[in-house]
Amino acid sequence: MALTLLTACAVTYGIAAVLGMVQLLSPRLKDERIAFGALVVGTLVHLLAIGARTAELGSFPMASTHDALSLFGFSIAALALIIAGTQKVPQVVPLSATLVAGMVFLAAIAEPAPQVPEKFQSPWLPLHIAFAFLGNAAFVVAGIIAVVYLIQENRLRRKKSRPTRPPTGLQRLPALEVLDRTSVRLIEVGFPLMTLALASGMLYAREVWGQLWRWELRNVVALLVWVLFLVLLHFRITIGWRGRKAASLTVVGVGAILISIVGLRMLGFGHHQ
Repeated sequence: MALTLLTACAVTYGIAAVLGMVQLLSPRLKDERIAFGALVVGTLVHLLAIGARTAELGSFPMASTHDALSLFGFSIAALALIIAGTQKVPQVVPLSATLVAGMVFLAAIAEPAPQVPEKFQSPWLPLHIAFAFLGNAAFVVAGIIAVVYLIQENRLRRKKSRPTRPPTGLQRLPALEVLDRTSVRLIEVGFPLMTLALASGMLYAREVWGQLWRWELRNVVALLVWVLFLVLLHFRITIGWRGRKAASLTVVGVGAILISIVGLRMLGFGHHQ
């Protein structure tokens, strides 16, 4: 049942992505609520899938790559809905839906573990997972908004701010100030969560392996991402750093996150399985 629901939500996310992309590229579809509604449906089905998986395992689903990709995708989709609904950045819907559809599809084809391994049954692990996925989801959505910022900045720099008649969704982008402010607020939320994720991960590692830190590739990438966003926030506070450079650095950080959580996990690097 859980796998069937997960497959269904991957399809629904794909539909949301297609509808959103059509709205961005075609002047014929102007109602942004259609893609938003599809993403809402996908997220609700995804919640049911997580509930069914929890019932199958008898505990919170954190047993394998299958569960990790599913939970991370859900975190991104839920946060994207919040941002699209409250910050008036509808472009986050199709871009997030595209990313999450791919992530959940990978989760659906990854073999789910029949039970939670004994080494995962630690009180520190649920905290680590919650902090890590919520923090990284905030970073990813910030990166998506940074991509929209770079598109809008490029349009304005080329003096193509006047939309054609009728305009497409890409010609009705939010103001640069709105995009910059929303992105940095997400980073300000994600950074302390990521800090707590690293701290709880160290405590978990000490309990399971007897040492606070292991110099494996995924841990190193996570630390580098943390340092990158620390530098970004530092310069933002001290010299008011913003604009194209800040947006580009955010995109680089998000790329590293996706490589670590999706790419390296699918390839089986490290002890995070």
